Amino acid sequence: MQKLLLTPVIIILLALTACADTMPAPETGAATPADTVTEALTALYNATEGQNWTVNQNWLTDAPIGEWYGVEVDAQGRVVGLVLGGNGLKGVIPPELGNLADLQLLGLYGNQLSGQIPPELGKLVYLRWLWLDGNQLFGNIPPELGSLVNLTRVDLRRNQLSGEIPQELGNLFNLWELYLSHNS
Repeated sequence: MQKLLLTPVIIILLALTACADTMPAPETGAATPADTVTEALTALYNATEGQNWTVNQNWLTDAPIGEWYGVEVDAQGRVVGLVLGGNGLKGVIPPELGNLADLQLLGLYGNQLSGQIPPELGKLVYLRWLWLDGNQLFGNIPPELGSLVNLTRVDLRRNQLSGEIPQELGNLFNLWELYLSHNS
């Protein structure tokens, strides 16, 4: 059973790796401080019942963060991917994830996340893929997401989002795919 759960993560991480050649790397010296990264990931673990995730291998241990299940780091050790789709996360997306300044891929799809999408995610300027589909997120889409001009894929379908689509999403000139169906 665990092999089946790992397969989508491996596929997504391979896709991120394949895209890495076309993604501009964050400027040298712009890396998020290690304590800020640890605080953000710890906030996610605590806010989403990490002890009950399907797979939580190495989380909150002394293992290098790149060995934590679902966390992808680049050659400089910067967290560039966080993929925990279908992993039994329950709770809210913590605003501290907005402090993962080097993040390029955020995949929290197919869980039981509730609450609103934190506007702090609008600080993830290198983010290319945002997958939050298949949760119970509600409220408006934060207009702050319109500042993520590197986004190429956004999937927010199958939630309980409501309200109008923020006009700021019109700033996403690199966007290839936008999925918003099956919301309120």
